[in-house]
Amino acid sequence: MFMDKKFLKMRDGAELYVQIKESGSPVWIVATHGIGEHMGRHKYIPELFGHDFNIFQYDLRGHGRSTGKRAYVNNFSDYMEDLKEIIRFLNDKYRMDRYVLFGHSMGALITCAFMQNFVEDARYPERLIVNAPPCGADGLFGKVLKVLPSAVFNGACEIPYSFPIGGLVDLAHLSHDPRTKDDYIRDELNSVKLQSKLIFELIKTAQETFARPIRSRCPSFATVGGSDRVVGTSYVIEYFTTVDKSFNFKVFDGAFHEMHNEIEKYRKPYFDHLKMIFSEVLFKPEA
Repeated sequence: MFMDKKFLKMRDGAELYVQIKESGSPVWIVATHGIGEHMGRHKYIPELFGHDFNIFQYDLRGHGRSTGKRAYVNNFSDYMEDLKEIIRFLNDKYRMDRYVLFGHSMGALITCAFMQNFVEDARYPERLIVNAPPCGADGLFGKVLKVLPSAVFNGACEIPYSFPIGGLVDLAHLSHDPRTKDDYIRDELNSVKLQSKLIFELIKTAQETFARPIRSRCPSFATVGGSDRVVGTSYVIEYFTTVDKSFNFKVFDGAFHEMHNEIEKYRKPYFDHLKMIFSEVLFKPEA
């Protein structure tokens, strides 16, 4: 297995810290992490799938080791443009022909918005897999929208300055395992405070994205913990059972937001589900 860690320069000069693991597989996994964190919190991806897939992980701009103001984005579309550029890079540099897109939380929003508006027909994924996408006005959404009237929010994304906001995500609700909260706080690559500009951009993009179907043309899968208070389980259920019913959608009863960091009771069924989805790519490739 070949592994490379480096900075990948984007079109505007931003540099994303990336990790590339090649196993000689014909299929790649391109994974996008959530808000305020970094790719290192998703080590389970190479641990579970690194022997059978090539894996590309990266720190979003303004996150982890990537460049940019911490927990900030000027325009949410920058994330989707970055993902498009990453896929082009892998196609050109590594001759990537087949790949799966995976996104967690805000990474799920980025992945869904990418599939709606930015994916290129010549570089279309074979599978789309998202976990805990922020579909509605609960959790982080609700705290902001309760404080900020809708009339004010409509112009919030145009405010020329940004300020840090803490306490939007209750870290105790990431997992039933209390060590997850402690580890998150101790991790210097995480951002406990988020910039207001990023929050406003996220909410605006989520409202636009989940107001209509993703219309994915590949087999698509979505999951959420049955007790996810960060994104709000009920809103995720409503979206995938009424707005876009084309997804294979599964709720893991009782699980919190980060099922990959959950206690064994919730983590194992989630991992088994992911293994089943990914194995279908290897053993039942699309024609």
